[in-house]
Formats: sequence, structure tokens, C-alpha cells
Amino acid sequence: MFNKFKKGSKVLVYGPGQNDGKVYKNISAIILERDSYFKDFHVKFKDGTEDWILPQYLRKSYNRERKMKI
Repeated sequence: MFNKFKKGSKVLVYGPGQNDGKVYKNISAIILERDSYFKDFHVKFKDGTEDWILPQYLRKSYNRERKMKI
């Protein structure tokens, strides 16, 4: 099957985590792995903490390229 988020990709988290129920809002993270049974993602945040997040609470982070005006 097709995974929307690849291993090692950067995402933004907008929702509750599975470990302690903490709610994340606009926090960047990196995908570590995907659980094939429960269909959730194991992510690692910048501060070193890790959590399991459902895919509906993840969004791709887009890098905006700014064009120079002449």
C-alpha cells in the first residue's frame, strides 16, 4: 500500500499523542516508522521526545521558495 508519509520525512503535528495524551499544535517532527497493524506513525520531536500519532493529525511541511523580484 501507499504511505502518505515516508520514513525520515518532516511533518507538522496537529493533534493528541498516544503515549501520554499530550495535544500538539503546529509542532515539527520526523517520521521514524509506521505501525502496519494500528496504522499510526512513530515520530520524534526536536526536543528528543517520541510519540505515536494517528495519520489524520499529521500534515506535510512544505518548504516555501521565495522568488526575487527585479
